[in-house]
Amino acid sequence: MRAEAAKNSARSRARRKRLQESRQSVLADEEVELWMSTTVDLMSDEEDGVVGGVSGWIVRPPSFRRPDLSELCVKLQSRLEATPKYKATHSRRLHIGPASERTPPAVAYNPEEAHGQFTELYFFGYACVGRSSRCI
Repeated sequence: MRAEAAKNSARSRARRKRLQESRQSVLADEEVELWMSTTVDLMSDEEDGVVGGVSGWIVRPPSFRRPDLSELCVKLQSRLEATPKYKATHSRRLHIGPASERTPPAVAYNPEEAHGQFTELYFFGYACVGRSSRCI
């Protein structure tokens, strides 16, 4: 059971990494600064599912991602899906589901490098609001 959970987690992380790389490939010059410090952890979860009898991905954005970054992700995804090659080689995104229940990464982030991508920064499991070093 534990091995299966680890396998699923690795598969999900690999999907998020591919999604990040794909989105990065269609960035406009003015979007690069916001995207610079984006990590795999900020990409949406995509789960196999069926909506209305059609199979594809159920998309669940992380709850801890900032709204402006979420908006950028939607724009980039629209550009990707307008590309015939991408459309032909990727499963259809069927539905935007509820926010992912995935927890924020439990690693130390430097607020200067993070560019405020998270709604809250997390330092070793403590929530640090905004760009301050005040942790709760």
